[in-house]
Order: sequence, then structure tokens, then C-alpha cells
Amino acid sequence: MQPLLIETNTALQQAIFVKEVNVKSLNNPLHFHKEYEMVLIVKSNGRRIVGDSIENFTEGDLILMGPNLPHVMYNDKEYYAQDSEREVKAIVAHFRLDWLNDSFLNSNETAKVAELLKDINRGIRVYGDAHRKVAKILKELLLDSGLKKIIHLLSILDLLSETNEYECLSSVGYTNHHNLKDVQRINKIYNFIMDNFTEDITLKDAAALANMTIASFCKYFKGRTQKTFTQFVNEVRIGYACKLLYNDHLSISQICFQSGFNNLTNFNRNFKEYTKLNPSDFKKSLRL
Repeated sequence: MQPLLIETNTALQQAIFVKEVNVKSLNNPLHFHKEYEMVLIVKSNGRRIVGDSIENFTEGDLILMGPNLPHVMYNDKEYYAQDSEREVKAIVAHFRLDWLNDSFLNSNETAKVAELLKDINRGIRVYGDAHRKVAKILKELLLDSGLKKIIHLLSILDLLSETNEYECLSSVGYTNHHNLKDVQRINKIYNFIMDNFTEDITLKDAAALANMTIASFCKYFKGRTQKTFTQFVNEVRIGYACKLLYNDHLSISQICFQSGFNNLTNFNRNFKEYTKLNPSDFKKSLRL
């Protein structure tokens, strides 16, 4: 188990550290660190948790996260099969901004950047034309060194401060309440959910895994994730159902049960609660 606060190379060596990731599957636990992080998924898919946000990710996903923001990515189950030929490719950048002092960030010229950083502290997903431009600069960061890296990073921050082509991930006011004991316990619960959400998961099983009573576990889980256990599991299931709806060969009923729901009424109600559409209308929207 890695520690709660992961030290990255940026803290020890340089202001910006960029690397390519080429692995068979993602296996990092829930963690956070003192640096900002930018991730471009070149090839992979699954689910990511950033603060209290739970969303699918796929090829092209581009996110930025602020310091001390808990996050983790899980691949789909197929990636972890022993004979899997799937792979993960990504570009990851860690960077510090302690060289941007308050006087600089409070100046008129950088007021928009200061507002952007507040959003990045919640985690942001970049899309549209801004995504294309930032991804291009991020790939250049891999090849450059020295002052050029700083210039490229400032270009990304300037570009994002001038666009509305991003969405915040964590909710307003999200606070990291985790400590070392929490992250080990929550990571174990997250892994349990991701491994078993297509099956029947009970609150009793989760509480036992955390070595807590059901009442204590409910209070603990809600306090750390800002969601009830049932809400969290249902969000994971609905996210998986959304991916299955891209498959024209599966009926709504088949998707319902393959996503871990035990009846169609419950599935339809939860699906509309989280997506604002019923499954049939969601599937129709994919063809537009």
C-alpha cells in the first residue's frame, strides 16, 4: 500500500516533470500529492474518482487536478485478465506553482489565471478546441527542457484561463478529509466496489470489510466521500451502463442486469436521476 501523501519527482528535482505511461493496466491506489497534475489518456478506458466525482474516462480524456486532491483511476475488468492484450498509454505531468507568488497572481494581468487555479483545485476536464490545443502543448512538453517547459506550462494556463471549454469535477466546497488510515480503508472499499459492482453488493459486506458497524460505516463513508454508500455504488453502475448503451446488440433489460441492478424499475429511476434522461432516450441521443 502506498502512503496517503505520495511524493513525486517534481518536489525533489524540478518544477515540471512530464512522463509517458505505458503499462498493461492501472494499479495506483487512491492518493494525493503536493503538486498539480495533468493527465492525457492516449489509450485506455475505465472509471476515475477525483474528490467526490465519479466518471467514466476513455481515450482522449484530459484532466488537471490541484494539490492535495484525492484521485484514482480504475480500468475496466478486461484489463486485469491474465491473458489481456489491452494496454494503457498516457502522458502525465506533475508541476509546482510555488514560483508564482501572490503578488503576481493578484495582478490585473493574471486575474483570470488565479480564478482558473481555483477551479483546478477541484479538478477539471478539458474538452473541445481547448482540449486539442492543450494536448498538443503537453506532447511538446515531453520533448523540451529548461525554460521552454515553463513557457509551455504558462501557455496552457493562459489558454485555459481564456476559455470556458472545461468542467469542474469535484463539487463546490469539496474538502479532503482523508488521513493515512482513511486512505488505506477507503482504497480497500473502492477496490471492492470496482471489482464487484456488477454483482449484489451489500452495506453489511462493505462495513465488514472496513471492520466497522453498519451505522459507523455509513457515517464514515458519507463524511469522507460526501455520498452515501448506495449513491456511490449506483453512480459507478450507471457510469458502466452508459458505456454499455453504446452497444447496439444489448437491450435495456440486459444492460440493467449486467450493470448490477436487480430490477428494471430501479435501474430506470437511478439512470434518470444521474443522467437526466431515461435509458432509451440516452441511447437515442448517441445516434444524433
